[in-house]
Amino acid sequence: MRKNLSLVLQVFLIFSAPFAYSITWKEIFDAVKKEKFDFPVNARNKQVNCYKDVYWEEYIEGNSFSSGYVKEFRKKIKINCPY
Repeated sequence: MRKNLSLVLQVFLIFSAPFAYSITWKEIFDAVKKEKFDFPVNARNKQVNCYKDVYWEEYIEGNSFSSGYVKEFRKKIKINCPY
């Protein structure tokens, strides 16, 4: 059992060694700097709502007593923001 565990550990170290050198400590420290997570005060707790104005028309047919007319509709619909 101990022999198998040692073999697995050696194989892991051999195959993970090239990936361990692909990133430097400077890159790691740059990624976790305070400035990366320090958002402007006016952007914190910001809620963005997106709306779409929809317009459509419906024709109401006339008859022998009244002429036809067009009804206009406008509606403001809340949608998912595209960004």
